[in-house]
Amino acid sequence: MVEKETQGSNEKTDAKGAVSFTSIIIMILTLIICCSNVLLLEKIVKEAPNCTAFVTFSAYFTIVAQTIVFRPGLLFNYTIPLHNYVIITILFYTTNLSNNMALSYSVDMPTLLIFRSGSLLANMVVSIIAFRRSYPVSKYVSVLMVTVGIIVATLASADLKKSSSDEATFGVWMVGITMLTYALFGSAVMGVFQEKLFAKFGKKSDEVLFFSHLLGLPAFVFNYRDLAQTIVDFNHSEPVSILGFNIPFLWCCITANVALQTLGIKCIFYLLSEWSSLAVTMVTTLRKFISLLLSIFLFKNPFTLPHWIGTSLVFTGSALFSGIIPLPESKVKTQ
Repeated sequence: MVEKETQGSNEKTDAKGAVSFTSIIIMILTLIICCSNVLLLEKIVKEAPNCTAFVTFSAYFTIVAQTIVFRPGLLFNYTIPLHNYVIITILFYTTNLSNNMALSYSVDMPTLLIFRSGSLLANMVVSIIAFRRSYPVSKYVSVLMVTVGIIVATLASADLKKSSSDEATFGVWMVGITMLTYALFGSAVMGVFQEKLFAKFGKKSDEVLFFSHLLGLPAFVFNYRDLAQTIVDFNHSEPVSILGFNIPFLWCCITANVALQTLGIKCIFYLLSEWSSLAVTMVTTLRKFISLLLSIFLFKNPFTLPHWIGTSLVFTGSALFSGIIPLPESKVKTQ
């Protein structure tokens, strides 16, 4: 019996070792895909500033179309009653749209990435309010670092906007910052509702993902002007020759954006099935940091010393909170 258990354990270890190499390849692919997708999105927005609603719509449509094609049964055989999706659908639609549309309101990609890295702050605040959870002092210190970092980086961006633009442009930028703030806390609130749904009906992540996109699609009727204008802008973009066909450049970009986003999600889900959540958090944090650096250097986004200080606080606080950087444990003296 012991020999069988040992043999089974060794087989599992060997299999895990084989998967480990695959996981490393997937991790590298995840970093390349996700960073490329962020840069591609920034390129699209710079070429067509009002396209962010269309970018969000494309992501929604792709998720829905994929599910209907590959898992059509989910459309009729679902566990969670549809009325439970009302709040989640509203939050998911508004937070995703706010995140992307902030780029159309003079918010640059580095500021967007710094704000998205502040999800720990929002999640902690919402969890304390909704579930009355308490955390170790080290967690509060970590979140305080993230909060201070976001404030420092945002104030640095505000100073740059004030000195390089008029009051109207600065006002537009403030609208974008407000959108990011709403998206930050809206996503945390949505997480609470999802957690309650999972506790009641079981962890049906694929089902929630599908219906939150499907039920949100009709809401894009409110963005029909932007969607129509984006199609016109994309059609008039510089054509590129692909296999002898002249295709507008921005249509190539949005197609690549959707494809990379889909691949990125699949890679993250694969890593979650093979690695601990801590390891996956490390990968996603590293991805944000690399994307930030690439955005600064490739697109010449202004980044001053206060920006670097704020960024360091945000990523260090995130790493401490997640356990990527372990804190020394206090030793208790015994007599």
